[in-house]
Amino acid sequence: MFGNAMAVTFVTAIGWRLEERREKWFTELAEGVEKLRERVGGLEALTDNDLFVDTVVTATRTVEHTHQAEKIAALRNAVLNSVAPDAPDADTQAIILDLIDRFTPSHLRLVTLWDDPPAWFASHGIPQPQAAFVTSRTVTVEAGLPEMRGRKDFYMLVASELNSAGMLTADLTGMLQPPSLMSRLTTDFGRQFVRFISPAKED
Repeated sequence: MFGNAMAVTFVTAIGWRLEERREKWFTELAEGVEKLRERVGGLEALTDNDLFVDTVVTATRTVEHTHQAEKIAALRNAVLNSVAPDAPDADTQAIILDLIDRFTPSHLRLVTLWDDPPAWFASHGIPQPQAAFVTSRTVTVEAGLPEMRGRKDFYMLVASELNSAGMLTADLTGMLQPPSLMSRLTTDFGRQFVRFISPAKED
């Protein structure tokens, strides 16, 4: 009897936490949808759009098993960008949503940094890396992402997974001249991924 009571209590508590996550997610998403519906012709135009509904459902499933704010923000942006005029096709959107689910916030930060290094450093108020001699892109990573400083094995693994997903054009260990430390490293798909998970630019 005691074991059954504990099991019921546990299931109830977890169910409540999941419902709390869903409620918070839909509340925050609704704020973005309110602005979006004015551009697409009303709420009905959104709810009748199968691609938009598919994106909401897929993103919600991911939200249910993550508490990480950066991933949730990326999912919210993806939902709102799914019906943009320049939005990726349905298959590409599905692949991107699957990658957001699989990736960690570190993956999202690293690919965003390499999509536009000068903009990353400027927006975060971080001085650009300085090097007098030939060096590797690890200098840029450790300068732009201080939380990865001294964790080369970790961020090399993250970069390898981004490479495997077709998002980066080169690895981080090759030696290069200092001016190249701030060159974009994302592929066309990597750029598309970053745009899709980023806040839409205001008209």
